[in-house]
Amino acid sequence: MISRNAYTSVSFCLCVAAAMLSAYSCTPTSEAGTGKQPIKYNHKLHVQENELECSECHKYVETHARATIPNIEVCADCHADEPMTDSPEERKLIEYVTEGRKIPWAKVYRVPSHVYFSHRRHATLGQIECATCHGNVEEMTEPFARPHAPISMNKCMECHDRNGVDNECTRCHR
Repeated sequence: MISRNAYTSVSFCLCVAAAMLSAYSCTPTSEAGTGKQPIKYNHKLHVQENELECSECHKYVETHARATIPNIEVCADCHADEPMTDSPEERKLIEYVTEGRKIPWAKVYRVPSHVYFSHRRHATLGQIECATCHGNVEEMTEPFARPHAPISMNKCMECHDRNGVDNECTRCHR
């Protein structure tokens, strides 16, 4: 039988090991490390001029763990029946939609596979604004090539402490 002190020590060691792994593996990357996106998506144009809310394109941000990066299914709602345009970026988009090809967006934000992160918990339940982690997206005229703020265990724990949220290891580490 394991004593309570031994169990506590083992639990502490596992949390420390998980923290160390997170520190080394939370480095956000993009496809092939280029930091380039296939289309120069303009958030400012969509948010300010077309008055779109984040959740109109990032369909699952309020209801699921993953917010999802919009692809042709979402873009086609507005762009499927558009005539050709002078914008080379919009022409690329219309080509993807017309051909039914997925846009190969480069993933910018990554967390290790042993870390659970839920957009629903943060955006809906925690009522954290998108800008807190993603910056002033509504002013962006270029797509994300790298995260606005690096993802790290320390940043997450500082935010949890600041907002009175439990930092129990098993809440995020699976």
